[in-house]
Amino acid sequence: MKGRIINRPAAERNHLVLPRVGNIKIGYKDAKGYPRSVDYFIPTGKYAALFTAAYGEKPQTIQIVFPSDSAEQVCCERYEYRDNEGRLLATGDGETYKCWNGKEYQELKISDYPNLMKDIERRYPNSQYQRTGEGWNIILTLNFIIPCVRGVAGVWQFATKGTASTIPNIRDTFDAILESNGFVKGIIFDLNVQFAKSQKPGDKSRYPVVSIIPNESEANINKINEAKQPIKMLTTKK
Repeated sequence: MKGRIINRPAAERNHLVLPRVGNIKIGYKDAKGYPRSVDYFIPTGKYAALFTAAYGEKPQTIQIVFPSDSAEQVCCERYEYRDNEGRLLATGDGETYKCWNGKEYQELKISDYPNLMKDIERRYPNSQYQRTGEGWNIILTLNFIIPCVRGVAGVWQFATKGTASTIPNIRDTFDAILESNGFVKGIIFDLNVQFAKSQKPGDKSRYPVVSIIPNESEANINKINEAKQPIKMLTTKK
């Protein structure tokens, strides 16, 4: 398991003060309850209609802005282990973990328990572990502002388990921009999604891949500036 899953000192963490107003997904469950992947963004939550008003029904690209330079707050990776019923047994950043001991979540460190992750897998063998030998998931969570969504102020969240494609795409771009510029806060990014085809012989399956591209083009800047303009109220003349 590789990636940028690290535990930074508390002094480097900045707490987001904006509320979460919705989630962005690239899939849904059909009438039979089966998961279906799509190559467009689906908003959920109370303010989903405002997202649709800004981008239409099936947008493949939206403009986002990170409200912080802290990866822990806006581009966070974590390990997660759940049982077959979906209950959270453990979560951590590669160094420090919160593990369920039957009564409460207990904080444990890899420095004290070097085999902690494998011990949890052996103690609670979920179906993924029995099938692949690795029961942990790596999850990347993004928190961002969508400036073109008008009428509500807050962050939207996108989470993914796409370790083979989406997670490295997003993480590497985020880290590269942060390293080269010294900041990511306020930069306009395009959040894109498109289907990719499996490269395995005889496998015709496809899956959505999400990426972020810094894009402060004139078109994007104009689009966001237009969204900042006051909403015109319709009035009826007597």
